[in-house]
Amino acid sequence: MVYAYYTGCVPKQSTRELDVSTRLICERLGVELREMTGAPCCGAGDVDEIRPRLNLAVNAVTLAQAERDGLDILTICNVCALNLRAANQLLNDDAGEMALANEALAAAGYSYGGSATVTHLLAVLVNEVGREALAAKVTRALRGLRLAPFYGCQLLRPGAVTGNPAPDDPRGLETLIEACGATPVDHAARLKCCGWPVIVAREQTAVAASGGVLAAAIDAGADAIVTPCPLCHISLDGYQQKAAQLSGRPLQIPVLHLSQLIGLALGFSPLELRLNRHVTSTNGLLARLGLALT
Repeated sequence: MVYAYYTGCVPKQSTRELDVSTRLICERLGVELREMTGAPCCGAGDVDEIRPRLNLAVNAVTLAQAERDGLDILTICNVCALNLRAANQLLNDDAGEMALANEALAAAGYSYGGSATVTHLLAVLVNEVGREALAAKVTRALRGLRLAPFYGCQLLRPGAVTGNPAPDDPRGLETLIEACGATPVDHAARLKCCGWPVIVAREQTAVAASGGVLAAAIDAGADAIVTPCPLCHISLDGYQQKAAQLSGRPLQIPVLHLSQLIGLALGFSPLELRLNRHVTSTNGLLARLGLALT
């Protein structure tokens, strides 16, 4: 399994630990990542609001690079996955937009024929690696941990763009949690928005959204939350204090990125997975496994 690895912006800066842990687990599981060092930002939906043609051209650059190399794109970010998929769908459905995009690409020496596909780490782990193969490589079963899966919104919806066969009842995170030896905890907010898309414009609204997710996981008896998205990770891990102040109740719970969950089960140390970079301490969770950040 070889993929063009599109890190996106956030895992190269604010959440570098997620990029590091992704590389570690993919190497262990036989997934080769060839980083797309020349790929631009996906626009995060913001560019599309202002200049949709520019947004389309920017994403076409990334798609063209992957097509040139004969590889499908793998990303660890829900937002990047949605933006690249939406752009790819529009380019393939509208010959006029494809022609305009290729006119812009030509100036940089690229062209795009529409053959690239975009996948997410979650889908690769579930559909390509598979539960049984993953479980066979587990060296540190996470028995006794109750983990709340949180998908976020942009990985699942709209189903016509994401290609998710069950946008209203996904089971991928649950499958992987079980493969790692832990117990998935159902909760009312597993498919909600984390609030990130409006964090700058309407912080209180965003914090209330993330607080709702934290409260649902805590009330369900979870020891930690697991998410496949760096932006959801920031929203849920970094805004707990503000969410607690807004809600008037304690809202402290560790948040793991999907790659860190898998990394712990595969035997990597907490420091290798950069769990020391989290805003909300993971010490209590690690102690349950007989581990520490030292």
